[in-house]
Amino acid sequence: MNKTLMTTLTLALSTAAFAVQAQDHTATFTLAQQNAAFTLEGPASVAPGYTTFAFSNKAEQPFTPVVVRLKSDVSDADVKTALNGVMASHGEDMSAIEKIAEFAGGSGGVMPGKAFEFGASLTPGRYVVFGFGANEDGKALYDLGQYRSFTVAGAASGLTAPSADVQATLKDYEVVLPASIKAGKQVWQVSNSGQETHHLMLMRIKDGKSMQDVEAFFKAADPSKAGEPPFEDAGGLETISKGRSAFVTFDLAPGNYVVACFLPSATKHAPHFMLGMMTGLSVK
Repeated sequence: MNKTLMTTLTLALSTAAFAVQAQDHTATFTLAQQNAAFTLEGPASVAPGYTTFAFSNKAEQPFTPVVVRLKSDVSDADVKTALNGVMASHGEDMSAIEKIAEFAGGSGGVMPGKAFEFGASLTPGRYVVFGFGANEDGKALYDLGQYRSFTVAGAASGLTAPSADVQATLKDYEVVLPASIKAGKQVWQVSNSGQETHHLMLMRIKDGKSMQDVEAFFKAADPSKAGEPPFEDAGGLETISKGRSAFVTFDLAPGNYVVACFLPSATKHAPHFMLGMMTGLSVK
């Protein structure tokens, strides 16, 4: 093969790869760890429109990434101060962070060596991805490198959200879902129509156990003495603010599931699931 033909072929393949990447419009964030410090790599800028977030965890512990859109003139120091307030209240008092940011979604936990994707429509502005939680010494993970900002700017991507197989609506305080869905890969559109911030977590009830067993486990006065959980984690979508929607694909095996929101209510001083945000789901 002559040099000219090789150069032409290389350019053609590079152009095709770029076109596929642009069409996918995926924002990839990768977490790495060295000792107690982390690095979070990702794009500096993303085009407005529907975007798929892909999180890859190469660290040694679970990664709980959350995406927020910041309001104007909000600094990184403002964000971390507000998050410190959330941590200090064990998640109940979100008033400070909600004044300066909107939650666009995230993952309840990406295990080491694993990945997670969700999609959301982005409007122009400055955004932050941060890892929520603390290490064994009580230091916030977003202060240890699990923090990265990016801008949404430029021409719109032109991409639109996918067609959803399942509609899940989060209300104050109810999870609205079909009673039964098909097994296998299903695209869920999760919409927050309530006034409070919510998330959606899925658990598969173990064979021989029931919804009543799950409720009893979570409502136990001393969770440490509640015994082995009667369920297995099946994934979830992290926090979204009122009026927002996000898209996530679940690949569920047949069985009975529980869908719940565990965020606490600052006005009711109780977890949302205890206020009604826990429902059963049959997967066939």
